[in-house]
Amino acid sequence: MENIESALPGIRAKLDQFHWKDIYNMDETGLFFRLEADHSLATKQLEGRKKDEERITVAVCCNGDSSDKVPLWIIGKYANPRCFKHVNMSNLSCHYRANKRAWMTGLLFQEFVCWFDKRMNGRKVLLIVDNCPAHPKVIEGLINVELFFLPPNTTSMIQPYDAGIIRALKIHYRRRFYSSILEDYEVGETNPEKINILNAMTLINAA
Repeated sequence: MENIESALPGIRAKLDQFHWKDIYNMDETGLFFRLEADHSLATKQLEGRKKDEERITVAVCCNGDSSDKVPLWIIGKYANPRCFKHVNMSNLSCHYRANKRAWMTGLLFQEFVCWFDKRMNGRKVLLIVDNCPAHPKVIEGLINVELFFLPPNTTSMIQPYDAGIIRALKIHYRRRFYSSILEDYEVGETNPEKINILNAMTLINAA
């Protein structure tokens, strides 16, 4: 609590230098995109099927007045999943990257920030991010973006996305996920594992 109280004046002073539309917040969350609830919505029992724990990381970013919802960045394990065959990645409404653990890394964070800096195209903005090892403090060549790192051990209480936004995103994703598999159950399909990363990207982007 002392960390937060001592940090708040500095945070307020920095935020006061920008309009709300020019204050952005970026955060990441893990998503087990095929993991079902403990109590299935299906009327048929799915025998012998283990829970699927394939995980992706979703990087979310938005500005203070919600007028600019930045395209999602999705991080998976595989650089070229089979479901991407014949897919023009430039036509997707979100970005996909991969590494063996499906985690945000320093290099991916730097790539995101440099991409975001170009996207601002002359706007001077503040980008608020967590203070964590995957977020390098110094990124060379930024023109439009000023990075602002939340103080250590305070993000769970003052990180905007941790205040319910990410939870709401996951709830909306699950609703769309279950709607999709229920439609399959109605026509006799009982294999939620058919939900692939491309499907998950479509669902989370619409959430």
